[in-house]
Amino acid sequence: MRTIVRAGFGAPPVPAPDTLTADTARSHPLAATLGRGNGRMHLGWHLGAALGATDDPRWIPVTRLLDDAATLERALMAVGREVGSTRRDVQASLLLESYAWRVILPLAGALVAESRIPMPGSDGVALRLTDDGLPDAIRLLQGRFVALPEDPDTQHPDADVVRDRTSFDLCLASVLIAHFEPFVQALHTASGRSRRALWRTVADRTATALLYAGLACDRMATADVAAKRTLAHPPLEDPPRYTEISGRAVHLRHGCCLWWRTAAATTCLTCPLRVASGDSAAPCHERASRTAVDGLP
Repeated sequence: MRTIVRAGFGAPPVPAPDTLTADTARSHPLAATLGRGNGRMHLGWHLGAALGATDDPRWIPVTRLLDDAATLERALMAVGREVGSTRRDVQASLLLESYAWRVILPLAGALVAESRIPMPGSDGVALRLTDDGLPDAIRLLQGRFVALPEDPDTQHPDADVVRDRTSFDLCLASVLIAHFEPFVQALHTASGRSRRALWRTVADRTATALLYAGLACDRMATADVAAKRTLAHPPLEDPPRYTEISGRAVHLRHGCCLWWRTAAATTCLTCPLRVASGDSAAPCHERASRTAVDGLP
């Protein structure tokens, strides 16, 4: 157990934990949390993940994707083939959308359901790619997690204990920044997509993941507070905007994922390029006609 007096921005650094194997992870308290998350679902998405490294060659550490230019190139090209776009900014945006969603959802689920936050660090995630090179699933490699004093596993060596709920909620921002900073920088370098736009993607995915977790666990008040505290400071400075469209709970995005620049040629339901009116939303064609150099959000 480590007790963290200060949490969130400026929290004291702690040495990176060792990577777990699938075998050594079985009895880990975080494995139990993530396993229970597999049974919590909203709109077909569960809130769990596997814990521990595997010998299956289809899984690669996400650090390889970021450190090896050829591996990242193959992933970007695979996204481009899938969506029908040769634009590198589109490929980078949608690769991050897919990866961030798979990483953040189990973190949000653990926070909302069990008041635990997995801490993957910058190198604690493995990614499974399809035969076509597309992101398919993630697994966490390390067992470190944030917990409250009343957690039954505070004595576990991988538990980082914070003093209260406010400090606990602020930890999610630090966890996300530590993990996604290298990813954002690598995609910015490879594609020219602005760091601000890429961080908006992470923020939007975080808000939506917490929404899904709140709905799956019937704890929307907890999810809403966590989202507001997490998304309040740079680079995660885009707060949740929860509402309903056609009876469906959604987060109105701050950033455009550029889906409308793919072969689909349409905006998403919650895209900022759409103008909402009651339960309907229509594309804002004046903004949608801008080119990349005109400063898309």
